[in-house]
Amino acid sequence: MDKPSLLSAEERWPSRHAFLVLLVFCFFMVCPVAPERWADLYTFYGKTLVVSVIALALYIKRFSFTAEVKLVWLYALWLLISRILNSDMYMVRESDLVLTKFLCAAVLATGLVLNARQRRLFMNWFCLAVGLFYFLSGLLAIVLNLLDTYMYLPPEGVLFGLDEPWHIHYINVFNTNRTISSLWFYIALCLMVYQFFACKKKLWRIPIVTAGVLFYVAIGMCFSRTVKIITSGSVAMLAILLAFKYLPLKKLWHKCLSVLLCAALLIPLSFKSFDLVCSLMSDVSGILISETEVEDTGEEDVSGVDLTDDRDLKEDLSNLSERRQIYASFIPSLKTDPKRIFIGSFADKLMNVPNTFVDFPIPFTHMHNFVLEVFMLTGLPGFLLVAAFCLLLLIRMLHLFFTKDSRISLAEKTLTIPLAGILLYGMFEVVIFTACGDRRAPTDMRELSFFIIAGMVLGCSHDTLPVLPKLKKK
Repeated sequence: MDKPSLLSAEERWPSRHAFLVLLVFCFFMVCPVAPERWADLYTFYGKTLVVSVIALALYIKRFSFTAEVKLVWLYALWLLISRILNSDMYMVRESDLVLTKFLCAAVLATGLVLNARQRRLFMNWFCLAVGLFYFLSGLLAIVLNLLDTYMYLPPEGVLFGLDEPWHIHYINVFNTNRTISSLWFYIALCLMVYQFFACKKKLWRIPIVTAGVLFYVAIGMCFSRTVKIITSGSVAMLAILLAFKYLPLKKLWHKCLSVLLCAALLIPLSFKSFDLVCSLMSDVSGILISETEVEDTGEEDVSGVDLTDDRDLKEDLSNLSERRQIYASFIPSLKTDPKRIFIGSFADKLMNVPNTFVDFPIPFTHMHNFVLEVFMLTGLPGFLLVAAFCLLLLIRMLHLFFTKDSRISLAEKTLTIPLAGILLYGMFEVVIFTACGDRRAPTDMRELSFFIIAGMVLGCSHDTLPVLPKLKKK
């Protein structure tokens, strides 16, 4: 007699899809450790895995996706068409870029093909993978930075540890820039917040909090002010969620006041806390280096790594760290090259025209805004598809954040926090819908995390509110 299956027939294929999504996510997450070997694996095995995820998503839903997911599929399709219209008839130039956008659509569908129990199980494994990988990475990077040293990771000798451009000491993780690595740690931090409220065994909160504190320290030591700002906003969002859950806020003005107070108090305090963290790490560095010098030379040297930030915040805010020049080049670029309005351009030629309108010693590699980047890459049609998706996603996020439905847990509500953070980050950097900021891969952990979490948020929201009130037929 056959043993009964643990999963019903309706759950088996979604579970297999979720497993492949987690596998392909981990595949891209570990790419920076050995990018050359990863590229060799991606040539066949990685692409096969990506195609399998896309095919399985289409097989399960047979195109019966929600509006949000359909918009991402359509964007990926238009990206393909726009490459052909830009003369890449045989897709020899940007096939990986197009393929990974179809992957993002398939990844987004994960939260909608799984039921509530499966979503919780998937998120447990997802948080475990991200938490372990970045905890070990962050711990090693912080220790190396405090010791004022660096190393080359085997097997390819990837730089890891201390970096010091512009007289700022910051941690270098897998030889990438600080805006990318700091967002890795931000996403990991947000997942630890989710897991803190989701875990049933309170003992698990000890390693979760430990990892969360390390990620917070790593964000501070990356010195990306964009990510510091979104982290500060995320702290305020979490405080608002806790206030709505545990305080007797029955009147509307009570709720509005709590939102204003949380934002006005916690955003500046959280941002300032990073200075305190870095000051503390400077003291720790002095202790560690002092002990190291005593052991090696017998002489004591109490000076440690100076982790203070001497950049002028007011000046950088006034010009958005030179981003205003890039944003101002948007309209002149379209006037100079009108075809971009309709079919966009190749990713590697995207900044050719904008850089002619920018007065800066080093050419910019992207528009530092994912919305403008999408327009430059895919033209008006791609921009409209992305704008519609973001609008619908924001509506679903607001619904989930403020809903009183008892079926939605506090942990599930916290998933709106990293989505808001990544969207805000995307207003100053490129991360979603465009070519990856880290050129070693066509997509990375940041973009895939966004679509995985967005899928979970959409799944929770559609379970409790299948159709938005304004879209219901009378």
